[in-house]
Amino acid sequence: MKKIKMLDIENDGLNMSTDKQFLYIRCKRTMLKYNITDMSLVAQNVIFKKDGKARNFSVCEQYIFLTDFCDLYILDKRNLQVVSVIRLGEDLSSDLGVVRFNEQKAYINIRNGKMAVMDIKTQAFSKFEISSSSSWEHTIVGNNIYTGTVNGELIETGIGNMQLVRKIKLCNKNIYSIIHNNGIIYTISQDMTIKAVNIDTLELVCVAKKAVKGMTKILGIYNDWLVVADGGISLWNRQTLELHDRFAFPTGHFNKGVVLHDNILIGSDFQSIFKCTL
Repeated sequence: MKKIKMLDIENDGLNMSTDKQFLYIRCKRTMLKYNITDMSLVAQNVIFKKDGKARNFSVCEQYIFLTDFCDLYILDKRNLQVVSVIRLGEDLSSDLGVVRFNEQKAYINIRNGKMAVMDIKTQAFSKFEISSSSSWEHTIVGNNIYTGTVNGELIETGIGNMQLVRKIKLCNKNIYSIIHNNGIIYTISQDMTIKAVNIDTLELVCVAKKAVKGMTKILGIYNDWLVVADGGISLWNRQTLELHDRFAFPTGHFNKGVVLHDNILIGSDFQSIFKCTL
């Protein structure tokens, strides 16, 4: 796959997300917004006083939810201005993780098995303990949240009461990545496997062993492929989990600096941002 340079941007590890025709980037202290069509700069805002790598963000209909240790920064998606800053954690034992959304609420991971549920409009929130273990990732499907934990469990939590519905032990530790597609939950874990779990039965239906290494990330589905960032890009048949292709492409610090936008990969090294078409 041929890569094309989109932008030079010196960084020590960044986060990226796309929404419609826009590319959002968190680089060091700054949030940036570009039009993907011509890479013109639409907005930028210096959010932090110091550089930091332990940050991440997610984009919803109106806002960007940006996490920095125990603090949640809510930004206006149009101009990247800070709407509010909320302290959700108490110390480094309760720092914030991944944020996911449905139409009305944000679901924010907190270390040691807690999750904050926030009304997006009012910003009122409650905290719930959903597991005895921390988690790396979760995804929302209908009325349930599916969370991959540090102790290797995939747990299903009901959105209505935030109580455990079901769980399955998938590995000894560290489910790093989760996505849902067409009735299947796909996971990647520290045992180097890609697993497919039937969402109706919560039973394992397919495994690719010795498939990946490190803190690998599932970027999404394109055509019939599961697109995976593992220091490069690998494509896996989503039904059989057989390897289709593997090629070099920059994926950033711990595979955090890469996104799949329709059929376009956008990835970063520590100097530039590139794209390629699948």
